[in-house]
Amino acid sequence: MDRYLAAAPTFAARRTRLLGREHEVQAVLEAVDTASQSVVTITGVGGSGKTSLAIEVGHLLAGQFGRRWFVDLTVVDQPEDVVVHVLHEVGLRSSLGDPHDVLAAELRSGPALIVLDNCEHVLDAAAHLVGMVAAACPELMIVATSRRPLDVPGERRLGLGPLPLTDDGEPGPAVRLLAARANAVGARVDPRGPEGAALLSVCRRLDGLPLPLVLAATQLRTMTPAELDAGLAERLRLPAMRGGTAHQRTMTASLDWSLALLTDDTTDLYRRLGTFVGGFDASLAGAVCPPGSSPAQVVTGLAELVDHSLLAVDTTGATTRYRMLAVVREHARACLDDAARVEVTAAHRQAVLARISAQRDRDRYFSPEQIHELEELHDDIVAAIDSAIACRDAPTLVGLLTGTIRFWRVTGRIRFGLDRSKAAIAVLDGAGRAVLEYMLADQERILGLLDDAAEHARDALEKIRRRGEPASWLPFALGVSGDVAAAQGRFDDARDAYRQVRELYDPQTDPRLHALWCANLGGIELEAGEDAVAEPLLEEAREIFAVHPPVWLAGRVRGHLGVLARRRGDFGAAATLLLEGLDDLAPYHALAEAAPLVDELALVLGATGRVRDASDCHRAAAEMRRRIGSAEPGDTETMGGQPALSIAEVVALGRRTTTRRRGAAVLTPRELEVAELVAEGLTNPQIAERLVISPGTARTHVERIRTKLGVGSRVQVARWVLEEYVERQTR
Repeated sequence: MDRYLAAAPTFAARRTRLLGREHEVQAVLEAVDTASQSVVTITGVGGSGKTSLAIEVGHLLAGQFGRRWFVDLTVVDQPEDVVVHVLHEVGLRSSLGDPHDVLAAELRSGPALIVLDNCEHVLDAAAHLVGMVAAACPELMIVATSRRPLDVPGERRLGLGPLPLTDDGEPGPAVRLLAARANAVGARVDPRGPEGAALLSVCRRLDGLPLPLVLAATQLRTMTPAELDAGLAERLRLPAMRGGTAHQRTMTASLDWSLALLTDDTTDLYRRLGTFVGGFDASLAGAVCPPGSSPAQVVTGLAELVDHSLLAVDTTGATTRYRMLAVVREHARACLDDAARVEVTAAHRQAVLARISAQRDRDRYFSPEQIHELEELHDDIVAAIDSAIACRDAPTLVGLLTGTIRFWRVTGRIRFGLDRSKAAIAVLDGAGRAVLEYMLADQERILGLLDDAAEHARDALEKIRRRGEPASWLPFALGVSGDVAAAQGRFDDARDAYRQVRELYDPQTDPRLHALWCANLGGIELEAGEDAVAEPLLEEAREIFAVHPPVWLAGRVRGHLGVLARRRGDFGAAATLLLEGLDDLAPYHALAEAAPLVDELALVLGATGRVRDASDCHRAAAEMRRRIGSAEPGDTETMGGQPALSIAEVVALGRRTTTRRRGAAVLTPRELEVAELVAEGLTNPQIAERLVISPGTARTHVERIRTKLGVGSRVQVARWVLEEYVERQTR
């Protein structure tokens, strides 16, 4: 065995400060301390920062391993050259004997650390080498980076995902990395300044992936964050980086490197999966594959893509779901030629439509489970609607919209739904246009566009009656006409519309439709001031919802009964009913229905002396209206620039009693100190700096404080501190 005359190369220098990987660094260090795990493989898609993490760990282990080597395998083309390259990087050459034996003999002589970077293209050879030397050298630690795991004995795998975008409401590591790299090349951006929202949006578009963020940062020398965000919204196009290995200079080159390692069938699957905007399951994936592809082939291909870190996988739900990061998705789409792109896009539309239709056939009334399913599918629903509009695929468009507009209505995406509906209506005619018009009228009514709503409701009803189809939509078109009439103050016309609806169904065969009829007409009578007429209708609706699977409007019924209780002066019953109604609405995120109930709750709290809590509720209601696009004139002043409560937080606030300040007895002295700093307006990093603790520890303290106090936001923590201080001063 001979050594080079020159000393072995020094360990690779740190490239830049490593941000946001504290947990991953700690995981590797813990694995090093575990005797049974001598190999740690850091996996992840190209550009996720595997090399930087491995280098950082290598420097942190300098005291534990006096002998450390960083070996870049990207320069190795042939598998048989792997061991020879590692041998040379360690500073050895072999005069005789097997190179594996020569390397093992050197590494057995004491504690040693080897970082093997970029193993994926010579995976079998790298795994063979690692397995052999790890077994022969008890004091050897190997940290490998690869887009695929090595699958060797004693291996601990660490999957490296995107950087977090936020940290307890503050700019997260992704945003801080983007800002730091931008400022390093001459930009002037502040993640906590006015441009913070645009920086966050850029990071979200790039999925918090380090390499794309670093590439995007260079563009902030010549454009504002808002301009960069707008450009990325149109197309994810990033510049190249000078220096480094060829496959690390651009995301395209990095992903091409991965693509070259796939089988032909999996490469074709990869290209086709780029049509999905959000998450998907194996069934949806199979729908965009060529005819004749078996489910087993699809599952095998998905597993290979996960293995190569080109797909993220989530197995926590009832069905395994997959997702491509945005930059990976754009690369996959770019790999399709025009003809294939048209074919795959059409298959995607039909797959999404089939999933929506199956949902509607299962239950035309939304359940919280259906809402969750549509939330998961929402990005792809929007993409399918947009492509159906672009190619004027009217039949598919009608099916997609009729299954989605109610979802937008329920979950408060009113303005979003209105814009998509207007874009679609020019493509439609006949029955499809009539159905869309009455749904459009309902959205316009909620947004206060009553003249447009009345026109669309009238036109839709006339077309449905004239054509006689689809008859199943007539009760709903009449109901919308009645709702619009009530919003315009034409209560007699509204009652007449609902009387016509009542003639079109049998309460015995469709009790939930009857419950909706009672609920809507009861709400109209309540608005008209006819409390005595409204109450029995609302009570009947509540009784039906109690014995049949509930629908989202059940929450509004309880809320309306709460309004009646408040008008009678029964504030206890009113608060209970309003909070129960909000509880019903929370799983649906039904902002349009929740906002008036929250305003009513504010009136109840104000009448019972809880003035500050009432103010919080008014602010929450104003934010809900703003989010659905129906803000009222005084809402801007009501908001006051402070964060507003969610539906669930409003419920927690309403149920909190005057004993809430007992938290002082359960908070530790350190938690009390942290709570006071939160009240001063300090962020988690600032708290960490003030108390000389880590940002992670500060975040943990804040989370525990919120849990112990039963509050949902930092603003509420600050309020608790103020109230506790005032109480102490007056004792």
